[in-house]
Amino acid sequence: MAPRRSDAPALWTAAPLAPKALEAQVHGQPPPVSVHDLLRFERLLSDLSASFIALPSQEIDSAIDDGLARIVSTLGIDRSTLSRVFSLSGRLQVTHSFSAEGVGPALTNVSAREFAPWSLRMMMADRPVVFERLDDLPPDARVDKETWRSIGLKSHVTMPIIVAGELHGALSFGCVRAERSWPDDLLSRMRLLANVFGSALARKHTQEQLDHAIGFERLASGILASLVLVEPDQAELAIGVGLRQIGQFMEAERVDIWDRTAADTLFHPVQRWHADGIAPPLVLDDAADLPWIMRRLAAGNSVRLPRLSELPSEAESDRLELQAAGVRSMLMVPISVSGTVTGALSMASTRQEHEWPDALMPGVSLLAEVFGSLHARTTAERRKLAAEVEAAHWRERLAHLVRVHTAGEMSVALAHEMTQPLGAIENYALAARRRASAFEPDLARVLELLDKVIGQATRAGQVVTRMRGMVQRHELEAKPVHIERAIGECVGMVKMDCDLREIDIRLSADSGLPPVTADEIHLQQVVLNLLRNAMEAIEHGDGARVISISVMPTQRDEIQVEVADTGSGIAEGDLERIFESFYSTKASGLGVGLAICRKLIEAHGGRLWASHRPGGGARFQFTIPTGAQGD
Repeated sequence: MAPRRSDAPALWTAAPLAPKALEAQVHGQPPPVSVHDLLRFERLLSDLSASFIALPSQEIDSAIDDGLARIVSTLGIDRSTLSRVFSLSGRLQVTHSFSAEGVGPALTNVSAREFAPWSLRMMMADRPVVFERLDDLPPDARVDKETWRSIGLKSHVTMPIIVAGELHGALSFGCVRAERSWPDDLLSRMRLLANVFGSALARKHTQEQLDHAIGFERLASGILASLVLVEPDQAELAIGVGLRQIGQFMEAERVDIWDRTAADTLFHPVQRWHADGIAPPLVLDDAADLPWIMRRLAAGNSVRLPRLSELPSEAESDRLELQAAGVRSMLMVPISVSGTVTGALSMASTRQEHEWPDALMPGVSLLAEVFGSLHARTTAERRKLAAEVEAAHWRERLAHLVRVHTAGEMSVALAHEMTQPLGAIENYALAARRRASAFEPDLARVLELLDKVIGQATRAGQVVTRMRGMVQRHELEAKPVHIERAIGECVGMVKMDCDLREIDIRLSADSGLPPVTADEIHLQQVVLNLLRNAMEAIEHGDGARVISISVMPTQRDEIQVEVADTGSGIAEGDLERIFESFYSTKASGLGVGLAICRKLIEAHGGRLWASHRPGGGARFQFTIPTGAQGD
């Protein structure tokens, strides 16, 4: 019968590794797998390994679906499933499945800890679970055996998928209509295939985490912009809206802002939000309620609790207090102003345990700084001290947010750029593994392939380092900068995005340009913002798709940079207005990009202005004195 995709994914199952003695049962011997079948599966393994190399993350799901269909057809089995395993809860969720014609649907979300506990233990120990018939199962698998008997499973294989030393998922092969054998040669190839799927899923999961982290930083940027604009009598309402957005994004039911009243461990909740149907957030009027946690916060340390059981023994009173309040997971980040802890931001989950992934921690810390900055601004306004220092402080905060926003807008191109070296690493590593496992391994070729893996890893690291430099906070640091090189790096950062949009980007610079004294990160931020604006303008135009950058000296000991585009241009009367704070022509814009760019250029003693480009489009120009000093 021709295989088909079932209306519902099949149940994931696990099975014990059959001992050698079970391969030769006197009665009911399952039919053996032929050499021809092994060769067909070997070809399938090679095809799938090659198809996943450099595959964009958005195409991985459909490629896995097609791969499972080919597995069922090639092996002549009834179903094949790919599942996500959550080691903490023991929950198993089928993410992809294919069933042969006539095989009915099965459950998609089960508790392996409850219905297949022995198999879950095997999987967590990175041991494949295999049985040719239900009676092969050992006595420890009594619960598993009854589960599989109830759904009609006769023979089965599950290969664990281990990522970074932890159980991440499982690839399963099952028969419900007849028993069959699983020879060692086939099992070894199944293990390799599970590794192929595991690598693809890990790459997809990494991209999803990156997208989630960028999304959170965008949320933080928007919250800061709203707090900067809000009138004093509306500040509490704006903060409440921000807390609600944070809670919904992080899937937390409680979000609190805490204030530290003095140089001790005493914290009080001052602003809060909780989801509908959730009891009011925990109120702590005395530090004794959570002594261990409050001491950690007062020392400037974050407290991340995926589950209350991770609290140390000396925090037993904290655990009991949180448990009584219905908290299952909690994250608390200190808020610091000028090196002093003045409060905390907390998020709590009451419905389920939450991992609080590492990728989101920079965004959460940035968000804590947002509220810390609000506290610092309020204090400065009340005391009327250091007005100019505060203005510079806010300018740098906003400049940092613009860099984060720019990095978020470049995420698609960055993901595309990262996919190529990651795909090459996977390809070279699989090739090296196959060479090394040959009967007479070609060690020279293996070393050559490993050198290529190192080279591609270095390339991927350079992409990450380049972007990390853009989004890190730092104080103004003026030093000699070769402006042509700095702008060339900016062009390199957007080149992939331009290629995806079919935009021709050109850079020309006079020879022998003197260095300028400037903060390189701020200078590159200005250039990147102008390039991103030019790319978006071209997307809304209907003519040529060209961005031209020119760098040349002037007669006033300055370097002049011009960014011209062939896009939709600037409306009459808006040539100056576009530099006003919080004015934006983009629906999703923060309205601070060009305003910050002008402030950054002026801080270096230069000028930034806009004009209409002859023939259509816009032209932005700025100057940097060759001897300029940052303030």
